[in-house]
Amino acid sequence: MLLNAQLKPGKVTGDVVDENSTVLPFVQVTLKNSRDSSTVKAVLADDKGHFAFEIPAGKYLIELKMMGYGTGYSKVFDIANARTESLGTIQLKPVATQLAAVNISASLPFVERRADKLIVNLNGLGSGAPIIEVMNQLPGVTVTPDDRISLNGKSVQIYIDGKATTLSGEALAGLLKGMSSSAIQKVELIAQPSAKYDAAGNGAIINIIRKRNYKTGLNGNIYAGGGKGTFGKANGGINLNYKGEVYNLLLNLDYNYNDYFYNIYIASTFLNAKGTPIGRSVSDIQSTRTNANYTPNLGVDFYLSKRTTLSASVKPGFQSFDRDGFANINNTDQAGNDLTQSKFVNLVDIRATNFSSGFHLQHQFDTVGRELTTDLDYYRYGNYNDQDNRTITFNPVSDLPSVIAQNRVFDVYAFKMDYAHPLGNGRQLEMGMKTSYVNSGNNNFYQDMNGQQTDLFNYKESISAIYLTYGRTGQKFSYQLGVRGEYTHGQSRSYLQSFPSLHFDYKLTKNHNLTLGLNKRVERPGYESLNPLVRIISSNNLQQGNPALLPVIAYNADLWYGYKNAFFFGLTYSYSVNDFTNLSVPLNDGVITTLPGNADYSDYFTLQAIYGKQVLSWWYTSTNAILSKRSFKGEFNSVLLQNDGIFSLTGTSYNSFSLSKNFSLMFLLNYQGKSISRSITNQAFAYLTAGVRQQFLNKRASAQLSIVDLFKSYRNYYQQNSGAVQQIWRNKFETRMVKLNFSYNFGGTIKNTKKSNGAEEERKRSTLNEN
Repeated sequence: MLLNAQLKPGKVTGDVVDENSTVLPFVQVTLKNSRDSSTVKAVLADDKGHFAFEIPAGKYLIELKMMGYGTGYSKVFDIANARTESLGTIQLKPVATQLAAVNISASLPFVERRADKLIVNLNGLGSGAPIIEVMNQLPGVTVTPDDRISLNGKSVQIYIDGKATTLSGEALAGLLKGMSSSAIQKVELIAQPSAKYDAAGNGAIINIIRKRNYKTGLNGNIYAGGGKGTFGKANGGINLNYKGEVYNLLLNLDYNYNDYFYNIYIASTFLNAKGTPIGRSVSDIQSTRTNANYTPNLGVDFYLSKRTTLSASVKPGFQSFDRDGFANINNTDQAGNDLTQSKFVNLVDIRATNFSSGFHLQHQFDTVGRELTTDLDYYRYGNYNDQDNRTITFNPVSDLPSVIAQNRVFDVYAFKMDYAHPLGNGRQLEMGMKTSYVNSGNNNFYQDMNGQQTDLFNYKESISAIYLTYGRTGQKFSYQLGVRGEYTHGQSRSYLQSFPSLHFDYKLTKNHNLTLGLNKRVERPGYESLNPLVRIISSNNLQQGNPALLPVIAYNADLWYGYKNAFFFGLTYSYSVNDFTNLSVPLNDGVITTLPGNADYSDYFTLQAIYGKQVLSWWYTSTNAILSKRSFKGEFNSVLLQNDGIFSLTGTSYNSFSLSKNFSLMFLLNYQGKSISRSITNQAFAYLTAGVRQQFLNKRASAQLSIVDLFKSYRNYYQQNSGAVQQIWRNKFETRMVKLNFSYNFGGTIKNTKKSNGAEEERKRSTLNEN
């Protein structure tokens, strides 16, 4: 019995408040050895300002740090075996000039390294600019001018407040361009997701956590921005948060408008079975596009008791998208002689609506971390697409006007429950379940002078999952083991799969650590990828889905070395079975349809280096470089396609320089070397973005002016090999533009208020699509 008592650690707890005795959430709390002030471990206080350590017997003290407040210390305390010491309430006092909005170049966002993710607190980064424009400043994140997002070279799935979205392409950009960085508290970068997350998606996860008001009273932010390339752009909105004694009210109103051009050049060469060219088709497509998104959001937390919070949210969304396209089309034979010439006019009018609502119930059983959360969500999306088309062949008899109406509607129902149970000595057990049901309805109505036709495609799918994770956080060694089981029941197939995950973190010394992540993932086909109904690019180029598409099974591993949470060097590897790729299939008279298919496999290897640090008091940098190589094998159109890939170098460097207390410069350089990705060969490009930032009104307001793609050097050119068809694509769109963003923070706290519990609101996924 004496031996058991010696092995059981002691425990120290405390709470952090400001000068008004109001809770201070997410304070950095560091446990130090009283003898030499060496760091034993560090954590962030929770959203109620509470912190706790389990530690061996000894003498210690606590150091507390938070932006805008002076450093605080506890008294020296002596922990005996199996004893609990409460430090009570520790008060932090604001510095002489408290920061209401942090200068992006004056302070490094606090980076917390965990076994399975990297957490970055924004601390005012971006001056209210859309969050998609700020992501390039985060470690390992790259965003290209055409809004493709990657983390450590891998595609990403966006989560918002812990919930997955089903966003892609223009839809994802539309949402993130309408979300102000001023409303974001932190971003979690999850390169290797654990079993706790949905197994869907073979890439990384970026989880965007929005701000909540933990101080009683009204707080808010108003922001506005504008831009000018060839055409104008605008964004703006307001974020309001009012916290009372028994409730917390959140209101967001976001608006984004974008007017731009998008030109596409497609040269298609047709090959016979021997690989000899037999014809060629060229489409030169010019279009102007207008996209507007309006996304109000209302959320409320009800504090049912000291430890129970019920959150509810309602989020409608409205999108309008108009495209006026004009194409010149030329078909030739193998000798280069003209066969046909035509023009194609494509006028598109899209109106999309989405509605999401959800309930989130959080109950804390005690103060040591036992917690149960449940979520119930509903989401409905409707996309109503009307097209007026006309093919002009210079022969009035052959001219063909047509009308197409394409409607896509789907409903999503989801229920989720999670339970966390601390086991003491840094150990944690988590378990949960989730079930979701999707009903998708799609129809095309086509009419021309020869008649009319209606095509329907309906798809239903349900996914049920359970997971279990077990982990321990130690002074030297931390780990998390997990397994997730998912049963998918669709119209064409049903299957049961297991998805294990392992994460290890070992601190070699105070400043050096190693992390290892292993997992298995699945990438299920998107709903549009399964939809066989045709979408029109031009009269010679179509797109459609593939109902026979199989899910991708991926096995991933990464090993990282970290130094002072500033420098990271990593080796990653991924092997994917039935990997997705795009195929171009000839139909007739030079018409080509592009649709997704499955390869036999692909594997992906990277070497990465990331450096993010406040190098000097006036210089902050976030720089990363990735050397990658992908091999690929698959048979398409009865032709075996296989390549070993090439080594490709990608680099991003964001740097900001403070020229004065309130004025700073920033530069963002992106480089993408030539690369081969499955059946596509991408050409190299580089571009530079530059900007300035000014703070005023006692740092409550800030303005940022930037020029994107200063030298207009971005390129989106690639070649695609589909066996029977080889294509060259050259996409040109607005990349060089001037943007101005303004942000203002307002509000304050009510003094001497009672502390209350709160739970972060969960937001249902939403999607906006462009054909």
